[in-house]
Amino acid sequence: MEAENEEVALMQPATDTSARPSTPTENYNHNKIRRRNVSEANADGDDRVPLVSLPNSTKAWHNGVTPRIPETAVTADTSAMSKQRNGVLTCEEDRESNDNDTTDVPMNSEMKLSIIRGSIANPNLTLGELRLLGCSSEGFVNDDVRRILWPKLLRLAQLEFAPVNGLETVHTHIPNEVYQQILKDVARSGSHISETATEKETESFQEQLTQLMCWVLHRHSQLNYYQGYNDVAATVLLVMGLQTGLYVLESISLEFLERFMEKTMEKVNQELFYIFALLERVHPLLLEHLENVELFPHFALAEYTTWYAHKYAENRKLLHRLFDYFLGSPPLMPLYLSTVIVAHRAIEIFNTTPDMGHTHKVLCTLPDDLPFETLLVEARNLYRQYPPESISNDVRDYDHKRKIKEQEWKAKAEASRQERERQRKLRIVQSTPRIFYRRRNYKTITITMTILAVGIYAFIKCSSVLN
Repeated sequence: MEAENEEVALMQPATDTSARPSTPTENYNHNKIRRRNVSEANADGDDRVPLVSLPNSTKAWHNGVTPRIPETAVTADTSAMSKQRNGVLTCEEDRESNDNDTTDVPMNSEMKLSIIRGSIANPNLTLGELRLLGCSSEGFVNDDVRRILWPKLLRLAQLEFAPVNGLETVHTHIPNEVYQQILKDVARSGSHISETATEKETESFQEQLTQLMCWVLHRHSQLNYYQGYNDVAATVLLVMGLQTGLYVLESISLEFLERFMEKTMEKVNQELFYIFALLERVHPLLLEHLENVELFPHFALAEYTTWYAHKYAENRKLLHRLFDYFLGSPPLMPLYLSTVIVAHRAIEIFNTTPDMGHTHKVLCTLPDDLPFETLLVEARNLYRQYPPESISNDVRDYDHKRKIKEQEWKAKAEASRQERERQRKLRIVQSTPRIFYRRRNYKTITITMTILAVGIYAFIKCSSVLN
């Protein structure tokens, strides 16, 4: 019975909302976020569309209530300058730091924050306009704004943010081997934690990060953990905190990351070839170079599955800005960004030793000085010019070539293994007669020497008797 009560605590908000009237937004989002928990029959009858498929003309404020950005929010990078509690920046600490900050802020950031305030005050703001605020230059500027607008981008209602109990034992509801892998990856997530964090703060951050991921995986058993999910979760935790972060990560996982969390990465392996299909159109010479060194686009796997959170964990200002961009973009947008980054580095790639190992190493190492604001605009324009459906056939063709090439590599590897085994057996067979031959020689010599010794002994003995 205690286990059942604990299950309810994990699955339901701790506060009683049964007597609270639900607004249209709350009903809309409460059903949407849990649509994968209903039976297939109900799911098929659901006329709602996924978040990423909602048209830009959709009203941003589903219930007509506009959010408000606190006046204390400034344009400086609050995530970098504020102290942390338990390794996670809280809203109170962020605002306190802003009040005491005297740092000059860039004028474009100040202007962007003013634009955001004016835009979200519009009760008729569309979802497309809200997405554009996050995608355009500077994104949402700072984490104060993100804490308010990320949930709005994900269409989450305030009802979703009721505190959740039982997080201390939520790991017992997922497979132990998954939990052990999560612990290993969390222990390697130190780059997300402030260098000034104490040991206690670090331990608390790691504990919250573990609870955050375990809760989502427990709620949605069809989702499979993958390495890199911890980087996405850590970014959400740093911006949103634990309780709100539970629902934000849940929504991101279902709406954007679900194909990464299938039983296999086969679909993801195919999607990576959008990079090649796009390079064929924007830089065919570079694509030819990559094909000549027999390199597949799997160098972008970590960027794609972590939204660059693994690479830029220490650069929070850039990383959080990238999350603004991806949350307001279609799920395949990270691949378009990877494409423009590869094209931007064409000269560097051409100057690299033309073999698979050196080229792969260069592409897996992203520079820290990339002009991201320019690249983000180029990626968005590239998406408009070549939407996924227009190049999907080419993607399948490239993936088919990849499978054929992998079969060839496997056949060569198997042939090489068989040849090594044949040579090993041949050496054994050839060496056996020599061993026997040597043994016969040793035996003959031994017998001869023995006879000779006996003869000499007999001769000496006879000579002594005669004398």
